[in-house]
Amino acid sequence: MFFRPYAVAVEQPDANYDLWFCTGRVLEHWHSGTMTRRVPELHRAVPAAVLWMHPEDAAERDLQRNDLAWIESRRGRVQIRIETGGRNTMPKGTVYAPFFDEGVFINKVAIDAACPISKEPDFKKCAVKVVKA
Repeated sequence: MFFRPYAVAVEQPDANYDLWFCTGRVLEHWHSGTMTRRVPELHRAVPAAVLWMHPEDAAERDLQRNDLAWIESRRGRVQIRIETGGRNTMPKGTVYAPFFDEGVFINKVAIDAACPISKEPDFKKCAVKVVKA
């Protein structure tokens, strides 16, 4: 492991894209879910990707739990169901969606920047807006 200076995120929320978006995994489905979604118990536990959102952020956009919404970035947009409760409590100003669900192709929203040192894609953070579908 090597110490490197702090690097500001390539993209920051602004007046048009006002939320931080993070993507990653859920406990039940690793990576794209190609194996874990074949296990009935795991598929039943989390059958589809949702967008976890702080309840106040959802209310400001006239959204409630289970509403269908668009999440949009400068690169693309997808429809996804809103989740304001459950096991993931989101901080205000941040939304999260897992990437296991091919029905919610969330990488269309993710940023395509890469780390200049490792060349690893920076899919984990970008600016988005969320509106009712």
